[in-house]
Amino acid sequence: MSLMVVSQLGFMGLMNNLLVLAEEVLGVVMSFRGRDGECELPSTIDDGRFDAILEVLRRKYSNAGMDASSFSATVRLLCLRPSEKSSFSKLKALEGITVAKYVEVMNKLLKRMSVEAFYHGNVDRNDANEAADMIARALTVHHIGIPKKKLPTKHVLKTKHEIDHHEIVLPTIDPKDPNTAVEVYFQFGKDDNSSKAIQQRVLTDLLEHILDEPLYNQVRTKEQFGYEVSCGARWTYGVLGMSFRVVTACKSAAESSSRIESFLKAFRTELESMDDITFTEHLVGLAKNKLESFDSLEEETSSHWSEIIEGRYDFEAYRKEVQSLRSISKEDLIDAYDEWLNPLCPKKGKPKKRRRMVVHVVGSGNGPASLGRPVIEKEAAVGDEVDCALQQFHTSVKHESWGRITFGSSPEIHRANTV
Repeated sequence: MSLMVVSQLGFMGLMNNLLVLAEEVLGVVMSFRGRDGECELPSTIDDGRFDAILEVLRRKYSNAGMDASSFSATVRLLCLRPSEKSSFSKLKALEGITVAKYVEVMNKLLKRMSVEAFYHGNVDRNDANEAADMIARALTVHHIGIPKKKLPTKHVLKTKHEIDHHEIVLPTIDPKDPNTAVEVYFQFGKDDNSSKAIQQRVLTDLLEHILDEPLYNQVRTKEQFGYEVSCGARWTYGVLGMSFRVVTACKSAAESSSRIESFLKAFRTELESMDDITFTEHLVGLAKNKLESFDSLEEETSSHWSEIIEGRYDFEAYRKEVQSLRSISKEDLIDAYDEWLNPLCPKKGKPKKRRRMVVHVVGSGNGPASLGRPVIEKEAAVGDEVDCALQQFHTSVKHESWGRITFGSSPEIHRANTV
């Protein structure tokens, strides 16, 4: 079994000695190496710091998922990524953690690692070389490098390609939360940097651009179905998809997911009757969004860094996507809609297979939103219920994944909604 631990250090500011700060912090991190057989923290760590950080982590994991909306998204991601662990599992893992065990594990982890760095802003090549030298010095001692090609793969599970869908039903973490969150996720396919994958990526973005406002206007504004109604393209560790979400305190989870389905059935007619001028306006609007300049250095840095951590390294991806948009026709859009989202076969009108997953996070209270809420005797057992539901999903799809996702020499990235 391969294990990959990812850690990130970031330094921002107007300081001339920013590299000095980075070197100091990096030195503290690397002071855990070369401590075979030792049971004490290195001298770089102040007394009491270990216990303080341990308590911070406990609170973080204990308070995770209190918001129904974000919790539904978290459950979806945990279903798709079996290597990721829930906050409940992490909280259990903290039990019995000692300084000696922590030092042992950190020593092992820091012996073998792959490092990538990004230096961005008012700097030149000499500044970048200086930063690279500083990092190399910090890594020289007690370090065995890992070739990038040997790093573990980020596997993403395939949702079932069937008429019936997998439904995960869980209670809200906060027993007093009256809100119910429903997320309906459609999985489209793997992004592999081919011309076809780039076309699928822009079609996914175009569907979001066209669907989001009508969905909100009809379900949220006119029907008052919930206080949050939205849809969005999803790029989940190299797999394309789309998510529809309703957060409500006045409708049941079953009503909400059913309303999304009926919207998708009805919108097929509107999509087909869309005139060429309106379609072109959507194309132009999406192209403008993709070519829009960054608002700040921090936003630009974040986008470039995402390119690096996702392993695609294409800093001009949006321009390529806009070029691909020029060749998209209305027929291409309808074909994609029918394949990915349409509940019915357009010719026969019968239910069709899709890669679909539904997450219901059901709130408490006496209203319709609490219908179908799982009964759990003890609040402490909610975490076990979540982990059990995740395991059931992984088993139901037989742990089938999209395999290794490679992007060739010029991989792509989708800046917005990357999960």
